[in-house]
Amino acid sequence: MQMGASSVGLGQAAQITALIRDLRRIDHVMEGDIARAEKEAGVFDFSSAAYPIMGRILRMRRNKLGNTIASLEGRLASLLGERPIQAIRS
Repeated sequence: MQMGASSVGLGQAAQITALIRDLRRIDHVMEGDIARAEKEAGVFDFSSAAYPIMGRILRMRRNKLGNTIASLEGRLASLLGERPIQAIRS
């Protein structure tokens, strides 16, 4: 039995949706870790020289994660034939 292009697209869309959900969960955890690092250091200003190194590392990773999520949302929108903003809100 051969799957049609739309079935493959829907399967990919489901996988991408699950991945986005997992990455958003990781982003949420990282946000808590950043807040904890800031609280422990007593420094909340990213531009401060005293800002914690772990906070900087986590912020850079979270930014890259956000870019990955945005890219996946664009791919999902393309698969579903939607505008990207619709994929972001779903």
